[in-house]
Amino acid sequence: MLIPLYTPRHFRRLGTWPISGWHIKAYGISAHALEKEPFLQPELVTEARSFVEANLGRMEETPHYSVGFVVLHHGSSAKTLLTQWWVNECVCMQYAAQSDYSGYPEFSFAKSDLMACAYELLAIDFERRAWVSTVMSGKPMEDYLESWLPDGRY
Repeated sequence: MLIPLYTPRHFRRLGTWPISGWHIKAYGISAHALEKEPFLQPELVTEARSFVEANLGRMEETPHYSVGFVVLHHGSSAKTLLTQWWVNECVCMQYAAQSDYSGYPEFSFAKSDLMACAYELLAIDFERRAWVSTVMSGKPMEDYLESWLPDGRY
């Protein structure tokens, strides 16, 4: 299989989504964004947030801290939504969903053992480091919620 050359993509924070007592930090990644608005299609962001909210029960079943993050990626072949949340002091849980590349976004759980692509791992790595340097270092949860990967091309 051909491996494409790495081309930096646009990363931007989408804000914190307060959902039923949870605080979900949301990141967007776009393979196609220009430096103008909209960064991601508004309906893509709306559908992603609705999917997370509709599947909150899955997260509620774990011993959680009511905090997590999502990575919404409009890539070169699909729209991917990774939802992560923190449990058991240092464990990050995840579920993955995807939507077709074109057309109106309609997320469903990934049919494979998808974890993340090289681009999405950048945000996941940042969040791991933020968790360790804040919550796992005795700082308040607010410090974690205020730590963000800077917007830019990575």
